[in-house]
Amino acid sequence: MKIHWSKHFKRLSDTIQAQIERARAGADHATIKGTCLEVIVRDTLRKYLPSYFKVGTGQVANSEGKLTPQLDVVVYDGNAFPHLAVNEDSSIVICCESLLATVECKIPPPKKLDLKKHYDRFCMVESERHSNFQDPELKAGYFVLIYESFQPELDSFEDKERSIGFYSLQANKSWWSEYGQQTFVQHDAKVLERFFENILLDCMRRGQLEIGTFEDAYQVIKTYLGW
Repeated sequence: MKIHWSKHFKRLSDTIQAQIERARAGADHATIKGTCLEVIVRDTLRKYLPSYFKVGTGQVANSEGKLTPQLDVVVYDGNAFPHLAVNEDSSIVICCESLLATVECKIPPPKKLDLKKHYDRFCMVESERHSNFQDPELKAGYFVLIYESFQPELDSFEDKERSIGFYSLQANKSWWSEYGQQTFVQHDAKVLERFFENILLDCMRRGQLEIGTFEDAYQVIKTYLGW
């Protein structure tokens, strides 16, 4: 099974890269090219993550009314927490307490300063969770999947209180800092398989956010809606 799994992810990686190349060939605008990668990643995560985890795109809010920047991919608990908004383009706004992981999908690498600003703004909003959900283990993972070659400035992202991963498909390299670890581990092969392994572990290690009546989640929602 282990060999079959690796072979399957190799074929999946080849298929995804072929999809991206077709999309790049048919699109001139960089934003359109980036969007095609988002769509492919969201579709693949929906197919391979356990059905408990919901996958979408949009923003994350906290009960203070603050919003994150637009997030390409969000993995969240849709069982205990409702959406705060569903827009006409199917993007969503969700409670920060429900967020498990986010993925930024880029074809050309982003400017390093822009990426750091995006990460800092994300953390500022996501970290202000309701007191019932302040356990550091609940902090959402932050993953960046880039099609072209990329070398992240890892020192700027060292944070042992959340999982952080960078993945470059063309460079065939990945860097991952697991929850509880401040340093990054670099791997030089099987980038897509590493990406799915890391995001799956980070989501599943927390299990279901609530089991029972969901009363804690309801108390959180009351603070958002002013009830």
